[in-house]
Amino acid sequence: MAIVVGPSDWWVATPDAINALAIACPEGTTLPDGSRIICKAGGVAWIVAPSTTEVSQTWNNSTTTLVGNKCCVSDWPTLCARLIACGFNPNDWCVPNMTDLNNPGYVCRSKWDTFSATVYWSSTEAGSTISCGVCFINGIQYTPSKTNTHCVRAFRCVTY
Repeated sequence: MAIVVGPSDWWVATPDAINALAIACPEGTTLPDGSRIICKAGGVAWIVAPSTTEVSQTWNNSTTTLVGNKCCVSDWPTLCARLIACGFNPNDWCVPNMTDLNNPGYVCRSKWDTFSATVYWSSTEAGSTISCGVCFINGIQYTPSKTNTHCVRAFRCVTY
């Protein structure tokens, strides 16, 4: 019989346990599921999904479904499928709007596990054929054609 001191896999496997760690741990912490705490401000811990879940795709080309002010990942089929394949529940994640992609997304990018030096899509539309994104090389905000292929990474928030 072995004695285990400290958290073990059974303890951190639940979403509630992950949320508790997100509240307790500092920015830059990698959580047991591979996601990272990128920013904590105003009673909210912002978490970015691991790089293994990042996809490149055209803009979602659908009417965006909002939960609160967050875009449902289910509107982004490629991202949704990648999250599921990596063991995540896509209902726990969102595609950030333009404000959130810029800050904390771009501003706190040094706390991501990795990021692509390219444009990331936000869930914010700018018109029927263009949408909004942020270039992670220089922080410039773009309104590219929805037919362009860019990176998408899911975010999650935990209120404390």
